[in-house]
Amino acid sequence: MAAKLSDHTLDGFNETLEGLRSAPPLLKEEHTRRLLSQVDVLTDSPEGLHHLLARIPELAEAGVFQAGPWENPSRLVPALVGGTLRAGGATTLMEILSELRIMAVAEGSLALPGFSRARASTFLREVLVNTLDLLFPGDTEADRVMDPGTRKKVGHLMALLLERVPLEDIKGALATEIELVCLQRPIVPDRALKIIRLVQENIPVDPGREREHDREQDDERQREDDQRLHRYIRAVYAPSPEAGSRSLEEYRTFLEGADRSVLERECRALGATMKETGLAVGYHALLLREVATRRPLVSLLLDLDQTGQAELEKHRDLVAELIEEAIHPGTARSVYGLGRLLDRGVLSHQPVQNGLERLRSLELHPDVEDAVRSARPGSGPSPNQYLLADCLGVLGQPLGMAQGKNPTCQSARGISLWSRHAPGKLLGMIRTVAKANELSMRFEAAVIRSSDLGLGLMKEMDPHVDTVSLLLVPHLDRIYSEMMLRSTHRGDDPHKWVNPAMYGHWIPMGFLSAYDYATAGIRDYEGFLRTFYATHHPDFNRGHDLAYPNPVGIFLTASSGDLIGFHAISILRVRRVRNDVRVYFYNPNGEGRQRWHSDIRPTVAGNGERPGESSLPFHQFASRLYAFHFSPSDVGEVDAVHDEWIQKVTEVARASWGTSYIWAVPASIP
Repeated sequence: MAAKLSDHTLDGFNETLEGLRSAPPLLKEEHTRRLLSQVDVLTDSPEGLHHLLARIPELAEAGVFQAGPWENPSRLVPALVGGTLRAGGATTLMEILSELRIMAVAEGSLALPGFSRARASTFLREVLVNTLDLLFPGDTEADRVMDPGTRKKVGHLMALLLERVPLEDIKGALATEIELVCLQRPIVPDRALKIIRLVQENIPVDPGREREHDREQDDERQREDDQRLHRYIRAVYAPSPEAGSRSLEEYRTFLEGADRSVLERECRALGATMKETGLAVGYHALLLREVATRRPLVSLLLDLDQTGQAELEKHRDLVAELIEEAIHPGTARSVYGLGRLLDRGVLSHQPVQNGLERLRSLELHPDVEDAVRSARPGSGPSPNQYLLADCLGVLGQPLGMAQGKNPTCQSARGISLWSRHAPGKLLGMIRTVAKANELSMRFEAAVIRSSDLGLGLMKEMDPHVDTVSLLLVPHLDRIYSEMMLRSTHRGDDPHKWVNPAMYGHWIPMGFLSAYDYATAGIRDYEGFLRTFYATHHPDFNRGHDLAYPNPVGIFLTASSGDLIGFHAISILRVRRVRNDVRVYFYNPNGEGRQRWHSDIRPTVAGNGERPGESSLPFHQFASRLYAFHFSPSDVGEVDAVHDEWIQKVTEVARASWGTSYIWAVPASIP
């Protein structure tokens, strides 16, 4: 039952609305501010938002939109709505009112000269297409820094848009969003599953629709959109005809009575959907458990390559035991991770075998067990099973690691690096934390123990992450923060000392930062850029390629170019693609497409990206960089870097994040 707005709230709104209506022109601005204080209260609830929608004609007539950016709806741009909704304060409130006004026009309760109902409906559709990140919030820095109150208000608006705008009109955008999320192969695919569930429950999808003669082009596009959506709906709800017609319990019974030919057909069908989408659901888990000891069927279901098949043959008993203990409908996403783990060949590493064996028989620390149970409530798998299953995912999908809503990009970056290059070390760390609920690391001549430390950057753990992160990240975050504290006041960026100590010997000892911690300004930016080009760009670095991920720091900006803060990512490789040199990198925030500026948006597909990678043209990436490591012996010809390239990057940097800093050294080129 909908909550009723209090008389006090309604009286306050009515009073300020009347004040605006009767105010002389010189006092309109002051009365608008008073009215917005009441709008602020009403936008905190769905009921309040509905009330504002009903009163929009009165608000418009009173002049709330006059003499401001929202006065003429014909000049509004749907692509800019998301940025103003995120802004907070009066800007967010006015943008919400603006969307409600256009909604009222689309529904016929308000008429505006020169802005038809059809145009209003089109505008709202385009707003939804351009704000899918608000409709289905992710874990980007922009999401994390948004004020909780603003996030709540925007969430109510997006829910109202979903009620009033036919989702069928944005099928294509939803299909693209699902595809691009899944292409990144996240370990925790909850965002993709949420969108797929919304489509399944609210939008009719007909992949075999017939074309009408007079609408061939539109029908062809709609059919393509339906086919794309159907691919993912099928992967989740009906990965085979037999699965689609049965509940999980019925499918379990069906498999128990199936002969080999039926099981092979099921493995082929479910393996194909998992390969195509990266999604594994309860049906995959039940089927894998049924065929766990039948190597050819396991290989078929997991879609193993030659390395994976050889690994399965070599370690078939261990794999069968891992399936028995770790793979259940509640841990189904790890079916995909197990396949990729085998393809990586890491089971042949003795430390990995030993690490997994020890985890199987480990008694969890009571606090660790409680933490897992709190994050994974219900009567599903045990905490040990959740942990073992997500170990398979982390080892199989190093670039699928994500920090969730936690401000812990450094920790997620470390887990990803260790998964790729030191999986045995990572399993040892997991075992230590799981057993003792503490972690120790060496820093210079000292040992830092997480149990001796207070909170780090993270004050409260967002549980919507994989179980490995759930256990490790609180300890890594405390240790990282302590290392940073001990490295301050040394006259340089603390990461110069912290990164090699935190991540290990894979990190080169050379280090440069454009940010001067002593002055909080920018220093010798030209020299910084020239060194980056001379160590990373193939035209200047003497052909030295990266052997290991390079942890770097970037200035993270909103699409407007305004500085959000610092962010930790890793450069994975640099390649020339279609005569354009691109930087391929890992972004631990779980959304590699996050826009870094209005015209700087990383891609996750279409430019040679591997699953989990993002990429940008070299100069765009350089314009956001503030710190990087390098091998001093690999520095190429610094002076050979073209002056005009340095100038181009500098201009982009100074026009965006650079406006937030004093530039200690002139950045222009003589």
